[in-house]
Amino acid sequence: MKKFRLFSVLIMAAALSGTAFTFFQSNSLKPRIIVPSEMKWVVNPQQPGGMQTMILAGDPAKEGLYTMRIKVPAGMKLFPHFHPDNRNAVILSGTFYYSYGEQFDESKLKKLPPGTFFTEPSRQPHFAWAKSGEVIIQVTGIGPSGTTELPY
Repeated sequence: MKKFRLFSVLIMAAALSGTAFTFFQSNSLKPRIIVPSEMKWVVNPQQPGGMQTMILAGDPAKEGLYTMRIKVPAGMKLFPHFHPDNRNAVILSGTFYYSYGEQFDESKLKKLPPGTFFTEPSRQPHFAWAKSGEVIIQVTGIGPSGTTELPY
C-alpha cells in the first residue's frame, strides 16, 4: 500500500511539473536586446502626475511574465493601492520612500536607496513617495496585472 501511495505521489508530481513546464514554455520570452538609447518612456494615462512606464518584456495586461520600468516624478506620492499579481522590484535610481499598509503614513515610510530589492505580494496594499527626487524602479511579475487604488 505504501508503494502505491509513493507511486501515486510521484505520478502526480511528474504531471504537475509537466504542467508547470508547459506554462513557462508557452509563455517563454522572445530574444530581445534594448540598449538605453532605444528605450522609450510612455506617460501612464491611468496615473496623474506624469508617472511614466516602459515595457521591456511581455505585457502586464496579459497572461505571462513581464518586466517594466516605472519613472516616478520628484515629489509624487503614491497613495495606498495594490496589484492582483505578485511583483518583484528593484530601485534603479533615486531614493524611494516605501511602506506596506492601507493608510498613507509618512512615519512608516522606509528609505530605499538605489539597488534595493523589494516585493509587492498579490493584493498587499502599499504606498510610496518620491520625496527627494525622481525614482526609477524595475518591476517583474506574472500578468495580468493592474492597480486598485484604496480610498484615502
